[in-house]
Amino acid sequence: MAHQLTTQELRRRTLAFLQLRAREIPAGMPDPSADLTLLDCDGPSGSLTLGYATKPWMANVWGVVHGGVTAALVDSCMGITCGIQCGLITPTISMTINYARPVPLDASIVVRTRTVRCGATAGHIEAEVYPAGQPETLLVTASGAYSTKPNNLSGGRAPWEEEPAP
Repeated sequence: MAHQLTTQELRRRTLAFLQLRAREIPAGMPDPSADLTLLDCDGPSGSLTLGYATKPWMANVWGVVHGGVTAALVDSCMGITCGIQCGLITPTISMTINYARPVPLDASIVVRTRTVRCGATAGHIEAEVYPAGQPETLLVTASGAYSTKPNNLSGGRAPWEEEPAP
């Protein structure tokens, strides 16, 4: 079951998870969650602000980031937000995404997540994506439900609690 974290503890867990995730991506596999940067966080509200730079491989035929790539990025950010608070991997139950504006290629964007509720069986997280430095210009909004029930996805241990490699 999730519990409220201090901002310092949320920051520590998030940085540890992002470092671990970046190390574990198989070579040649594009994964947006491997290149996230923690910009800010707030433990009491369960929110993360993550930076990301879009890349040319993400393009659709119209020259903007493909909606599926955006969905994967937002899903990863919301799942990280929920999982770090619950202490385990939290698989997606459902997700809704709304595309307000195209996400540009070769641009710095921000994904801000907020915990609505995190209980014994499910967590509800919201997210918004905007260009770096322009929080009033929403590109994407999303909400997701994530399973917070104990599972075997990480061997029963929070993956961000593992000892970092030398």
